[in-house]
Amino acid sequence: MLTIRRFGLSIFMFLTFIPLSAHSQATPAISNISKSQLASIGDKIYQNETGSNPEYLVAWNDGESFASVGIGHFIWFPEGLQSPFTETFPQLVEYLVAQGVDVPQWLIEAKDCPWETKADFINAKRSDRMQDVKALMLSTFEHQIAFIHQRMQAALPKMVEHLDQKQADKTQVAEQSTIITTYFNQLAATELGLYSLIDYVNFKGEGTAASERYENQGWGLLQVLQTMHSNLSSKESVQPTDIHVAFSDACIYVLSRRVNNSPQQEVEQKWLAGWTRRCQTYAQ
Repeated sequence: MLTIRRFGLSIFMFLTFIPLSAHSQATPAISNISKSQLASIGDKIYQNETGSNPEYLVAWNDGESFASVGIGHFIWFPEGLQSPFTETFPQLVEYLVAQGVDVPQWLIEAKDCPWETKADFINAKRSDRMQDVKALMLSTFEHQIAFIHQRMQAALPKMVEHLDQKQADKTQVAEQSTIITTYFNQLAATELGLYSLIDYVNFKGEGTAASERYENQGWGLLQVLQTMHSNLSSKESVQPTDIHVAFSDACIYVLSRRVNNSPQQEVEQKWLAGWTRRCQTYAQ
């Protein structure tokens, strides 16, 4: 029997492994999440991205051509940057404005990161704009994790729509949609799984962006859930805890494959150990 904390309540229950069914819907089976639970997940993401160090709330990582901002290290591109990755910081700014947060006017109007290179970024450490961004990130932790949670909730229908657009065989689309919906909802039904989904979608995306591919292979949540199914379907029996271990293992496999396919393999290889440790928290 497992002890599971679901949406802030301690309960004892068997976690039934839901059989794949055509009746599964592409809608997250997520009840209202408490503020305290969301805050706890936010703390974990803050630790994952910055080591819980406010100095790294505005950062520029080695080997990258953009800034990383906030507890989720939301990507912020300099003007004119062509990158395969999904930019998320401007979306966060829009979200903060919509929530009535007092955002500096220059930041609302800027859109693009004001620092073009890492050298520019380092030289601007004490600038007013840098302090504005850091102060905004320090004062909006609750809003930032709510933004991350919102993106995770939108991930399932986005992945199903992507499958429908990419595959002509409707039977295969239905089967794949059922698979990812089932695993998504099983993970979302536990506190550990909910953290894993929220963190990974923020960390590596939904897996639907055509640009986020190396050698035509993605590394987002969609690819993780598909890999997870391959691993679990090969087992004769599945235990309740297997879903978390399978998700963690699939994340590590997909990210290792990304590094092997990367055009800057030497750079990304340096990140893999940290990525692996992060993915291991999805099974703990």
